[in-house]
Amino acid sequence: MTERPQYYENDLTPLPINQNTLPQYLEELRAAVRNGAEIVHSKDPLPEQWGAGGMMKHFHGIALAFFRLDYQAPLLDGAQSPNYRQYALDRIPPGFPETPLIPSRLSTCSLSPLGAVILRILASVAKTNWGKDSKPSIAKEDIATLEQVTQLALQNGPLVPHNGRNMGETSFWLLWALLNIRAHEYDDETRLSLAPVLGQIPKLLDAIIDAGRQGSQTYIENNGEDSAHPLMYAWMEGHYAFGAVPVAGILPILLSCKPEELAPHISIIGETVTALSKLSVSSNGHLPMTSPPYGDTKRPSELVQLCHGSPGILILLSTALKNTTLVRDYWCPEWDQAIYLATQRVWEEGLLSKGGSLCHGVAGNGWPWLLLHNSFAYHAVEIDDARRAYQQKNPAAADDRLSQKLTPDYFLSRGLTFLLHARQTKPYNSDPGPSDKDYRMPDDPYSLYEGLAGNLCAWAEACARLRKDAVCGSCLDCSGLDQDAGFQDAMRRQLGFPLIGGNGALGTL
Repeated sequence: MTERPQYYENDLTPLPINQNTLPQYLEELRAAVRNGAEIVHSKDPLPEQWGAGGMMKHFHGIALAFFRLDYQAPLLDGAQSPNYRQYALDRIPPGFPETPLIPSRLSTCSLSPLGAVILRILASVAKTNWGKDSKPSIAKEDIATLEQVTQLALQNGPLVPHNGRNMGETSFWLLWALLNIRAHEYDDETRLSLAPVLGQIPKLLDAIIDAGRQGSQTYIENNGEDSAHPLMYAWMEGHYAFGAVPVAGILPILLSCKPEELAPHISIIGETVTALSKLSVSSNGHLPMTSPPYGDTKRPSELVQLCHGSPGILILLSTALKNTTLVRDYWCPEWDQAIYLATQRVWEEGLLSKGGSLCHGVAGNGWPWLLLHNSFAYHAVEIDDARRAYQQKNPAAADDRLSQKLTPDYFLSRGLTFLLHARQTKPYNSDPGPSDKDYRMPDDPYSLYEGLAGNLCAWAEACARLRKDAVCGSCLDCSGLDQDAGFQDAMRRQLGFPLIGGNGALGTL
C-alpha cells in the first residue's frame, strides 16, 4: 500500500443551504448519530473498574459523549434514538477511582481521578433528567477530590515536572470542569458543600492568566520580543504552542467565565486574540505548531488539525465574537482576515488521511465552521458595529469586501460538507472497497478525541444547529426568535467542542 499523504485534495463541493436541503441534512445526521452510537456501544468493551485514563482517549471520553447525546436527545429524534443515558451509565464503574493525585496531572484529560469524578457527577445530574425532575446531589468524596485538585492546581507554576522534564500546566481543563459543574443547580447540602471549591474559580482564572503572562516573559527572555504574545503557554519547556490544545483552546475556556470574573483580564485576552490572528494571517491562514519550532520541520505543510493548526484559531475567534465587550473594544480587521484565510486552509488541506476524529481528523476540522456560523448569524449586529467603529477611527482601512464573504451560509455549507463526509471514515464506514481517499483506522477507533465517539458529538451538534430551522419553519431568517422557547432550547443544546467549549459552559463539558 502506498504511503498516505498528510491530506487528500479536496474535491468536495460546498453543500447548498436552503429550505429544501436543511431538513435532508438533519435526517442524515440523525441517522449517523443513531447508527454510530450503536457501533460504539457494541464494539467498545464496557469497563469493569476505573482505569488511569483521561477523557480524550479512554472509556471516560466515550461516557462523556453518551452523556452529551442524552442531553441533546430531544433534538435527535428521540423516538428512534438509542438509550444514550444508559449507554453512558454503563461506563461508570462502581466505587471510587484509586488513581493518585499528582501535580502534573490535574485535568480531565490526563491520568488523574478528575475525569472519573466528573463522570460520577454527570451521572448524578443525568439521573435527575438533567435537573428537571429534582435537584441532584454529589457524593462528598467527589467534592473532596475537587477541592484537593483545585488546591494543588493553585500551587502549580506555569511548568510542572513530569517524567524527567517540565511540561505546561493544564489547570485550564480543571477550570472548564468547574465552570460546567457550576452550570447546574443542586440540592441544599450539595450546594453548600460545593460553594468553597466553586468559590475558587476566580483565583484559578487569575492563576491561568498569570501563568500566561509568565510564559510570555520567559519567551521574551529566551527568544526576544519580535514573536512574543501577551499570553503564552508552554506545551513543554522551551516550546510555546498555538493550537486548540494550548493557547487557542485555553482562551475559549477563560471566556466562559462570568463577565465580572473576566473584567480584570479582558484587555490581555483581547490583545492575545489579535496577536494570534496576526500570526495566522502572516502564515497565510496556518497556525504554526510551536515557537520556537519543535519536532519535524520538514513536512510539506503546516498541520491543519485541532490540536496543532488552523482549526484552533477558528474556534478561538468564533468564541471571541460572541463576547460583546471583546468585540466592541478589540475587534480589528485581522480577525476577519484570519477567519477567511484559516477557513481556506482548512477547506483545502483539512481532509486528513488520519481519518475522521476530532483531534486530527475530518470531523474536528469541520466543527469550527458550525461555531463560526452561530457567531455570524446571531451576533451580526455587534460584529458590524465593531467594523464600522474601526473604520471610522481608521478611514484608510475601510474595506468591507472580505466581510461580505463571511456569511453564515459560507460557514454552514462547508461545515456540513465536512461533517457529512466524515461518514466515509473508519470505523463508521466499514466498506473495504477502494476509495480515492484511503482514510486510516484511528489508533483508538471509538474514543472521544481520536475515534467515532467524537464524530457522534460533532454530528449531534450539527443536529442541534439544524433543529433551529425546524423550529422556525425551515427559514433562514433568525430575526424575532429571541423570545421563541423552542428556538432557545435548541440553542442551549449546542454544547460546543468537547473539553474546550465555544458556546459557554452549559454543564456537560
